[in-house]
Amino acid sequence: MRFAQIVLACVVSASLVSQAPAEDVKPELRESLEKLIPEGIRLLTKKEFVPFVKAYVPPEELKKILKRMSLEEFAEKFGKSKAGRLLDVLKEIKDATPEMNDEKTKAVYKLKSSIGGKQSITFQKIEKYWYIEN
Repeated sequence: MRFAQIVLACVVSASLVSQAPAEDVKPELRESLEKLIPEGIRLLTKKEFVPFVKAYVPPEELKKILKRMSLEEFAEKFGKSKAGRLLDVLKEIKDATPEMNDEKTKAVYKLKSSIGGKQSITFQKIEKYWYIEN
């Protein structure tokens, strides 16, 4: 019996180590679109939806969402419904130059062809970090 408990404890410990939580996006990567877009591609490719949502959804919008559901629930829904299309969009714009507003707080990337019904993607700078607006 004691041996079975030890084996079970080892199995549980090993599974917890292999399921280490995803890292949050480093703040410095969120200050520049040239760094933020490749990081988004990396996160979406690895299916790390929780850190993606935390870093890319504007804070006020995320607060509203979290009143209705948990971060994990929202990230799961996002992963099933939108992540694939957004990954395609980010891959398309990663080397493109956006149209910027005069204040340099909005960046609009035009898509070569419609992806998921979208012709463009807009990023908004709030304080010092960029977020996806649409």
